[in-house]
Amino acid sequence: MKAYSRFFTVYYLARTILICNAFQITLGGRSVSYNGKTGVLRIQVKDPSRASNLVVPPLGTLPSDNVINSIQVKDTGIEGKGFGAFATREIAKNTFLQFYEGDIIKSRESLDAVITERASLIRQSNGKSWKGTNAMDYVMSLDGGVTFIDGFERAQDRSSFSTAHLNHADKESEECNVVRLLDEDRVAFFTSRDICSGEELSFDYGRNFWKGREDKKLNL
Repeated sequence: MKAYSRFFTVYYLARTILICNAFQITLGGRSVSYNGKTGVLRIQVKDPSRASNLVVPPLGTLPSDNVINSIQVKDTGIEGKGFGAFATREIAKNTFLQFYEGDIIKSRESLDAVITERASLIRQSNGKSWKGTNAMDYVMSLDGGVTFIDGFERAQDRSSFSTAHLNHADKESEECNVVRLLDEDRVAFFTSRDICSGEELSFDYGRNFWKGREDKKLNL
């Protein structure tokens, strides 16, 4: 019976992909979406740490002034970690913080060109301008490797908070207090628990981010 059920599910998905330009459905705790423009099929396993009532808001939605005024960007004082985002007052659980900010890059080739130029600038600076920075830092994929958001330039502006300033914390740790939600053309960030004044806001970057640089990961 289980084998028949799996066959029917695969058949249904394949048939739907052929006749639809786009769709999004939920099957067995997994969110399945297909973008006909990019040809990307995305299957996301439901994260038990994610609140069921969290929904990615429409593009252009802004956080409240109270939220923006509740977060300060400052030096963490930790070697290898640099600057981070800290709460200056209490922030409630499930608060929308912001979309990820940055330049939209619409192909892998364009991204490679940007990264090559940036890597050259980092090498020329001899670590003075971007100490400990990797050229791919602050780059997020929207659809599995076709479209990207590059938050590098926004992260350099520390005069006001941006989600590009959020540091990493392992999701199993108490320090991980922010969750990231992806949709077709946007990445939204919410608090995953109540935040106390003085706490740093952090989320789990994911395993792919640390591939090839595990030795640089701070075990938080």
